Amino acid sequence: MHTPFHARAARRYFNEPRNRVKYTPEEQAYIDKKINEALQRFGVAVKIRDGKIEDEAGTIQADVPLNKDIDKMTFEELLLIFLGTNRLASAKGIDLSSVSVDKETDTLLSGRVKDYTVRIDRQEKRLEHDCVDFRTNRAVGRLMCKHLGAFLMRLDRPKATRLLRELLRERDHWTFE
Repeated sequence: MHTPFHARAARRYFNEPRNRVKYTPEEQAYIDKKINEALQRFGVAVKIRDGKIEDEAGTIQADVPLNKDIDKMTFEELLLIFLGTNRLASAKGIDLSSVSVDKETDTLLSGRVKDYTVRIDRQEKRLEHDCVDFRTNRAVGRLMCKHLGAFLMRLDRPKATRLLRELLRERDHWTFE
């Protein structure tokens, strides 16, 4: 599976009971594992257990190591949870000169990444961003795109880390749009 599209297509196919029964339980577990690895590599917010899709919040929760305290997680570890491996690499590749922070207060962060706007309102618990990947894919799972990752990398690191911890703990109370 070399693209997110192919990984999702494999997941849809393999979720059909009539397709799963063609394989032994061991083969099913192996195929589920390989599809999940591909989906994770592409940062696709899907978690599957026994051929059933779990909700998006479960996806993030499953990515947090059970023995790891969110307060002890580093900025990089937190960002990886929200971005996935590929999007994190893409975020790091965005030229810092194309990222601007216009406002950075305790309750409001705003700026631009390339031609896209970013607005994070901690008081209203609202994260707004206008790129297509975020609006159509990532916001649904309360996850982030490469632009948001690049924006957060430009912020004061302790402030960005606190924000990511807050988002991870309270993501179900935040609006991503």
